[in-house]
Amino acid sequence: MSTIDTICSGAVEKPARARRKVGFDVEFSGRATGVLHQLWRFYCVLAAKRRSRLALEEMSDWQLCDIGVSEKDARRESSVPFWR
Repeated sequence: MSTIDTICSGAVEKPARARRKVGFDVEFSGRATGVLHQLWRFYCVLAAKRRSRLALEEMSDWQLCDIGVSEKDARRESSVPFWR
């Protein structure tokens, strides 16, 4: 028997991963994990919008001119809620 056969014969095969544990001993099926992943991605998009609008609000006139945005447009965009 070769070394590889010896190593492989001693290995225990893992069962198929139908469920995955996620903190506090809560198990989510594949579909629930997908939903949580989509919710996290949606949150990240909203958070990025909020951060960019806050940064736009703090820019000076010359910075706005440098990126080609008028002060009026910047103020209007920064007043839009993060969920839009």
